[in-house]
Amino acid sequence: MNMLLCMVSRNLKIFLKDKANIFFSLLCPLIVLALYVLFLGKIQVDNLNAALAEMNVSGAESAVQAFCDSWMLAGALSSACITVPLCACGVMVQDKKRGIVNDLAASPVPAWLAPASYFLSVAAAGLVICTGVMLLAFGWLAVSGSWCLSVADVFAAFGVMVLSVVSSSALLVFVVGFLKSEGAFTGVNVILGTVVGFLIGAYMPLSMFPEGIQYFTAFIPGTHSAALMRNFIMGGALDEIAALSSPEFAAGLSEEFSFELNFFGNAVPPAVMAAVVAGAAVLFSGLIFLTRALAARLGAK
Repeated sequence: MNMLLCMVSRNLKIFLKDKANIFFSLLCPLIVLALYVLFLGKIQVDNLNAALAEMNVSGAESAVQAFCDSWMLAGALSSACITVPLCACGVMVQDKKRGIVNDLAASPVPAWLAPASYFLSVAAAGLVICTGVMLLAFGWLAVSGSWCLSVADVFAAFGVMVLSVVSSSALLVFVVGFLKSEGAFTGVNVILGTVVGFLIGAYMPLSMFPEGIQYFTAFIPGTHSAALMRNFIMGGALDEIAALSSPEFAAGLSEEFSFELNFFGNAVPPAVMAAVVAGAAVLFSGLIFLTRALAARLGAK
């Protein structure tokens, strides 16, 4: 156990020492924030206020602003739950390049030790940085007057963040485990960092995409965790809008902003989303150790 903790600590320190890597791990959330501040936020707020004005609803400006701010922050946090673990996986590729993985394989340590240390260090890096991002997001909502969360919402959002990081870490450690060069890892990092904001609905609601794209995103665990995050971070603001307008208008907003996912015409409720994310975490965690065991057995022959 001490050896495992030492290796986890070593991997985590290598990642946290690289400030540029940390910055790029947060690049997608920063892009979400920049797009919202520059033009997406005003467009969304103006459209919602105009729709409420047509219904002769007044006094909903603060609730609308809180709803749109919460949407942006939920998307940024959901993106960070994927991009931070991805960048933390770079330590695995560096160890392969330097031959450290071969040294571990030749040393008298259990075969499960190396993959376990990588998985735990990637998850730990994600939890540390994403917790900081979440605290900043909640601080922004409180200072800006857009706070509509209950205590239960806060704890639920934190739980979703933990589950999202663990699930993303398991999936990404499994995928990056097949990469053998830093060039291949950089390519995966750039591609995934570019498209992840679209796939989870951080840049724009998934309801704006064609149905085929919506069906495809429903197979991605990160999309489910992002939708869960929206339910808890945006739920309070949606309830305020419903109280000022009508339940029907609020139901339309929840559909438009992807509180539930579209899976071949069927709405995916939050309980199923949580099961998908947890199932992905268990599945890919098992695959990490299974592939490592197979590799060790083949190497011994």
